[in-house]
Amino acid sequence: MATRSLVPTFITKTFEMLEDQSISHIVSWTEEGLSFVVKSQKLLQQQVLPQYFKHRNYSSFLRQLNLYNFKKSKHQDGQEFKHKCFRKGVKQMLQFIKRRNNDDGNQESVNPNQPSAKLKEEQNILRVCASDIKDTNTRLDEDMQILKQKSGVLLEEMWNLKKLLHSQFDQVNHKLERIDIIIGAMSQHKKFKNISQYFTTKFLQNELHTLETNLNQPLFESPKQEIDDQEQIKALFEELQNLSKPIHFD
Repeated sequence: MATRSLVPTFITKTFEMLEDQSISHIVSWTEEGLSFVVKSQKLLQQQVLPQYFKHRNYSSFLRQLNLYNFKKSKHQDGQEFKHKCFRKGVKQMLQFIKRRNNDDGNQESVNPNQPSAKLKEEQNILRVCASDIKDTNTRLDEDMQILKQKSGVLLEEMWNLKKLLHSQFDQVNHKLERIDIIIGAMSQHKKFKNISQYFTTKFLQNELHTLETNLNQPLFESPKQEIDDQEQIKALFEELQNLSKPIHFD
């Protein structure tokens, strides 16, 4: 039973060869993935076979395919080869591809009333394929549910982030408006403060004291000039007395 699960090297190499997309112009799967087509025998011999089978003999490659029960037919792009267990993307079915031998026909004729070994093998293949398809569908359903949940969470997070950004934007605008108001108020306050400091009572009193001192001192100008200066000083003195009164700002 242990040897039954082993895949022949030729089958594995052929499957790997078809998985190489860089040589799809030489040999490739059909669109359905149920067979493959050799599009250029010449390029297959020259470029591909030496990489996978260490020879350039296309006839030897055909004999191997025939020994493993591949059916050859014509295709619009070249030669088509098909095996029921050789399918694109279904590597687990390769274990059921066996080399043909002369005992197969004798075993089938021994018990004609009983299901043949070949038929049983085909039934096992179908069961494996059905199980794989079921498991794949289950995983796909689970992945879809996970993606759906993640997409819902992402949409909710994006919506919350959008609301948060709008809220922060409004707060920033409000703070900027407050800052503009404060800066304007500070400018006005500084202006009024400079005026009030210039016209303080102490400052005016000092000026009045200086004027009084000057009035008491003798002047040496001409009599007319002396009278004019005294009148101007008295007028200035009266103006400073008026300015010495406290100034109130609204």
